[in-house]
Amino acid sequence: MSGELSGNGLDTDATLREFASGQKLFNRYRLTKTLGRGGMGVVWLAHDEELERDVALKFLPELVIHDRAVLSDLKRETRRSLELTHKNIVRIYDFVHDNTSGCISMEYVDGDTLSNLRADKPKKVFDTNELADWIAELCDALHYAHNHALIVHRDIKPANLMVNRRRDLKVTDFGIARSLSDSVSKLTMQGKSGTLVYMSPQQLDGERGTPLDDIYSVGASVYELLTSKPPFYSGNIDRQVREKVPPPMMQRRTELEVEAEPIDAKWEQVVRTCLAKDPTRRPQSVSEIADRLELPLPGTRHSTRSRQSGRQQERKSGVSSSRKWLSLGLKVAASVVLVGLVAAAVAWFFMRQSLRPTTAAVASEQTPARVEASPTIEPKPSAAIAPASPMAAAAVPSPAPSATAEKASLELASVPTQAKVFYNGNFIGTTPMRRDNFTPGDTTVVLMKEGYLPRELKLALNSNAVLNKEISLAQAAPLYEGMIRVRDKNDAPAIPVSIALAPDSKSGTMTQITKDGNFVVKFAGDWEGAELHAATSDIISQPAGSQWTPQSFTLRFADDGKSGSYEYVADGSTYLAELTAQSGPKREVASVYKGAIRKQGDSTGRAVPLTITFAQDHNSGTETQGSKYGDTVVNFSGIWDGKTLRAATSTVVLKPKNIQWKPESFALSFADDWKTATYDCTAEGERFIADLSAQ
Repeated sequence: MSGELSGNGLDTDATLREFASGQKLFNRYRLTKTLGRGGMGVVWLAHDEELERDVALKFLPELVIHDRAVLSDLKRETRRSLELTHKNIVRIYDFVHDNTSGCISMEYVDGDTLSNLRADKPKKVFDTNELADWIAELCDALHYAHNHALIVHRDIKPANLMVNRRRDLKVTDFGIARSLSDSVSKLTMQGKSGTLVYMSPQQLDGERGTPLDDIYSVGASVYELLTSKPPFYSGNIDRQVREKVPPPMMQRRTELEVEAEPIDAKWEQVVRTCLAKDPTRRPQSVSEIADRLELPLPGTRHSTRSRQSGRQQERKSGVSSSRKWLSLGLKVAASVVLVGLVAAAVAWFFMRQSLRPTTAAVASEQTPARVEASPTIEPKPSAAIAPASPMAAAAVPSPAPSATAEKASLELASVPTQAKVFYNGNFIGTTPMRRDNFTPGDTTVVLMKEGYLPRELKLALNSNAVLNKEISLAQAAPLYEGMIRVRDKNDAPAIPVSIALAPDSKSGTMTQITKDGNFVVKFAGDWEGAELHAATSDIISQPAGSQWTPQSFTLRFADDGKSGSYEYVADGSTYLAELTAQSGPKREVASVYKGAIRKQGDSTGRAVPLTITFAQDHNSGTETQGSKYGDTVVNFSGIWDGKTLRAATSTVVLKPKNIQWKPESFALSFADDWKTATYDCTAEGERFIADLSAQ
């Protein structure tokens, strides 16, 4: 990959000084020359001596190398990027790093960006006929990304659209490269991923990316390529993107004194709708863009473009010459006569062969395989008098079919219908559907529908049999709560966590309750099968003096959506939480509960008076423990797991001078009538319990 790199204020001079042409890195890559530099780091052309091919190495900023959470994100994204295979998308090969540097290895594109190619044109703009093939290829690539890989690019712009020497378009900055840009945006507190002048209003507001954001960016990119400027390029761009309608492209050309071929009306109309503020008023897919521009639809572009290229080549070859037409006519006439004679001879030959005794055919040693597979047939009476034609070859006996491989069938329905079905990561249809070409054995398919939790099905398919399945998809609960614990460390304090999913079931907010206060952060992710791989982003609130560490975590949900699990790996430890769906506030809880704390198994020791006082939200309050020195009062907050509140203490409200208080986590389990409860706390390897009564 070569071309522009969009900056974001990070200094890459140190990275440039570290490397030199001819240097070998990671025992594999021999550096050749720099291709570009910018906020995301430095890009080098290198030779992969292991696979013997040229690659582009995109080096990571030092800020990223030393952030374990970001590196974990990039490693995970590498696995996804390796499966992003399309001829118009730059391939990602690998992600390598050590303690001092790291880089993404990707396909090297021997060409330039559309941004630079436009700037090199005499009039600084393209004509629509020059862009048509490239926009068709862009639609093809985005169709694959949106519908098969289920990835939104989020930064479509002319600088990310390259053209190689064969004139093929290549979309850059997908997958792991996109994840790198996101990570740098988070680390530099930019808060948004993308380039401002190509962003949709929704992306500008930090909403979760959708294909409709890419469609807006396609419109903004085409606008620039045809006028030399993006829709909004000066002044308060944020406000203009949200509120102002850009002028028609021909009007913008007039304002900029650009003289070029007129812009086709259908291109004006399509670009205008792509730039609609309301995403529902934009084309709802890139296929719709291609259709409105009368370009080859995604999935059909190769054959259609070949025919178009053929017609263009004919026009260039001078077919208007009458002499060439006469010569061509004579050649065609001669060819027709020759084909007719050959066809007649073939028909006569096979008719004679069919009249011979079968034993004569067996005696032949020239084509034994054909003889064995071709039974003798009786000639049709009309065969002898049929007119000679090329279709006479159809009378040749076909080889006997070989034994067909065993197949299994699957009929799949869902409630609701129109769920997308994926097999081995590939989209194979929508419910209700039937497929008859499965290999018998254990098979896994995944059903996905917007607004519902994905459902993973493990099926046993039998040969030559049809398996019928109807699956009910569950919607996510508005809130899931649980307690985060360190795997294999039962004595470690538990941290209450709540997960609130957005309607798209791919983003939301996470709240973690610590002794210092509550951390509330946004997260977003992508589904891989029935697992949501997510990463935290914007911080909504955090305790004063505390610093949130970005997380990449995994969420899994039960088929009915009533429970789930959380998993986070950091610093060699695995943090787990069992999650339970919550339906609403716990209004039956009394305001005050009292009891006495004793060490488990010690019925004779001194008991410590305990009072639990709930706040109005029934999720927080104060815990008071009495002693001969006076009362210790601490705040607590927690989350509900059924009729159990899992809580952690935080700030100390009051305590005697000679009492040393240590933060603790505890559970309050309530009876069905909410009149009694049990207190359970593990601290310093000891378990303490109390029976509580409502006051």
